[in-house]
Amino acid sequence: MTIGIAAFGAEAGRAVWAAWAEAERLGKGDLHGFAVFYALAPDGEPVSLECQRGGLETIRAQWSTRPDLAWMMASPLAAVITSGPDRPEPLAQFLAASRRGFVTGHRLPNRVGASGFPVNREALSLIERGVRPDEAVRMVLQANPRVDAGLIAVTPHAIGVEDSELVRERADRGQAHVLATDGRYGLALLHNSIEPAAGLADSAARRGAAVLAGHES
Repeated sequence: MTIGIAAFGAEAGRAVWAAWAEAERLGKGDLHGFAVFYALAPDGEPVSLECQRGGLETIRAQWSTRPDLAWMMASPLAAVITSGPDRPEPLAQFLAASRRGFVTGHRLPNRVGASGFPVNREALSLIERGVRPDEAVRMVLQANPRVDAGLIAVTPHAIGVEDSELVRERADRGQAHVLATDGRYGLALLHNSIEPAAGLADSAARRGAAVLAGHES
């Protein structure tokens, strides 16, 4: 898996798309392929858009034909995972979602861990039991240091991001984490196998954070 982005706060859906667009604009590598995008609907249910090819362009096209999903850009909670084309179905396995929060990431967040469950689902289960997102990803990855995954867990009020010990050994990864001083918004991004490895995550995160801060439409 290549890129995971998640955000909470006003216009989180739009912020994730802004960060995603910047990553696709700047990056070279395994991009513009499959994607799973989730946003939290006004009724509290997670709703997704998916594609096997085309990345953000395809997801935008799907969204533009669905007036019933106009709320997605203003959603207070959103996440995406995206990479190259033609990944194993069902694509929803790569991004765990519930009414309580989302868990995205990069590499293989759907990899089964020591508990016998996919590590993204395990982190989401912890969140559903009241564990903070940062604690959830830390606990899961400490228990699975050699799993080939990095995780981002997000709820409507908090976000956590971490790579496994195995992934931290890679030289092609990027990570960014933005949190408002007053806690009203947050955004995190993980990627690997994209050039340039240095600076892309920070640039993409800045674009998303600008939306969350109300400085960019």
